[in-house]
Amino acid sequence: MVEIKKGENISLLKIIPHINEIIVAIKWLKKTADATEFEIDTSAFLLTEQNKTRNDADFIFYNQPTASDNTIILKNNLFKITLNSIPEEINKISFALTLHNAKQKQQSFGMLDSISIELFNFADKQKLASYIVNDAKLETAIILGLLYRYNNEWKFRAIGQGYIEGLNVLAKKMGVNIEEEIQPQQIQNPVEKTADKETNVPHTDKKSKQSKSKKFKQPKPTVHDLENQKVDIHNTDMMTKAAAYEPIVQWFKQKNFIAEINPAAMDTSGFFDEVAVELGDNYDLLKVVSNTIKRRQVDKHTAYINFENGHYNSTQIEAIKKFCKQLYKYSFVAKYLFNAEENKIILHLQSAVKIVSFFNGEWLEWYAFMKIAIFCHQRKINFSCTRNIIINLPDNSKYELDVFCLIDEMPLFIECKSGEYPGFIDKYSRLRKKMLMEKAYFWFLTSGETDEQVKGLTAMFDITFLNEKMLDNYCEDVFVKKNT
Repeated sequence: MVEIKKGENISLLKIIPHINEIIVAIKWLKKTADATEFEIDTSAFLLTEQNKTRNDADFIFYNQPTASDNTIILKNNLFKITLNSIPEEINKISFALTLHNAKQKQQSFGMLDSISIELFNFADKQKLASYIVNDAKLETAIILGLLYRYNNEWKFRAIGQGYIEGLNVLAKKMGVNIEEEIQPQQIQNPVEKTADKETNVPHTDKKSKQSKSKKFKQPKPTVHDLENQKVDIHNTDMMTKAAAYEPIVQWFKQKNFIAEINPAAMDTSGFFDEVAVELGDNYDLLKVVSNTIKRRQVDKHTAYINFENGHYNSTQIEAIKKFCKQLYKYSFVAKYLFNAEENKIILHLQSAVKIVSFFNGEWLEWYAFMKIAIFCHQRKINFSCTRNIIINLPDNSKYELDVFCLIDEMPLFIECKSGEYPGFIDKYSRLRKKMLMEKAYFWFLTSGETDEQVKGLTAMFDITFLNEKMLDNYCEDVFVKKNT
């Protein structure tokens, strides 16, 4: 049996070759001597590659305990699943736990002693894996784990993603809109607690279940539907819509943080994103342009790129000239000239605040934001991504986050520094601990540093340091290879 942690995954076939039927058990225990009555429901969502249900029949819960093709059956908080019979268009099954009437009863999963999800081989009842949620606080709905198909092989990943607003928000995220009707004098179902913690499975009360019903509502289209269409990620306001960043708001809310979103910071209809990606992808060569503009825009109106020193070959000079022409085309500079006699570029600078801020370092934020968005969009990975959000913590401290994303439910933070940064390391090391984030998903991105330097800093401190050249490969390692 394998005990896995949040974000980790296992291959079922590597444990038992040719495995077909499995049991997924969801369990919880009240705290000792706690007489509180909880009404807890288990459910599962059959999802397509777009992380959406095909229709209402793909939502498995107490009022609909069997999939239309009988590939998944729910009984007494146990899901029996026939892997080989799951339709090709379904490549994920998400397992959830929710508290009914939690808001009215002022309850949350943080009041329980333990929550776990376990996988068993149906044939011999061998336990394959288990994951214990140990960080539940204010959540009233939790995605516990994800069974997913990769290269014709079924794997399981521990998720542990919580939501404060309960089942409605969770179901809507999966493409199912429901509304609950609560009958007066409803009979509540207390969670039963046995002495044997290992085998405890809470019983269901049929009378209680019949006293509440869930109606399906036709889901409204959201910005996430654009993921299925041909979207130019460099020219869209898709990420400015509330539906796109709401998962991030909820992620912070369940930690009792308040997130202030700046939607305009995610609008790629302008040209900040294109220029940032071009600069970041070729920073070793093009930094002469950005650094010169940054230095000269303080009190000068003109910047010069001189090639008389012989540092650049003809190919490199043409690439620099092309980039400067791009800056002029997109109005990042007021004028572009090339003096062939003196072999230098002359740039007349803009004084607009946004342009000045871009060259002062905001370009690296745009670069990180776009590289993550492009990475996820090209691979059809479910994501939500923001820039320049403010978070307010319970201790009244406030932080501005350069880039924050949820990638397949996993949080990712990126602090971007294109200049001096040593004085900020302690600040963000403390923030990582306050946010309860793993080091592997808390990045400090610096431009121009060597691989050796950032690897050394990562070994020294409690955050992960990267340079701009490492961003693509690190995303691949953390969000693709780690989950395959």
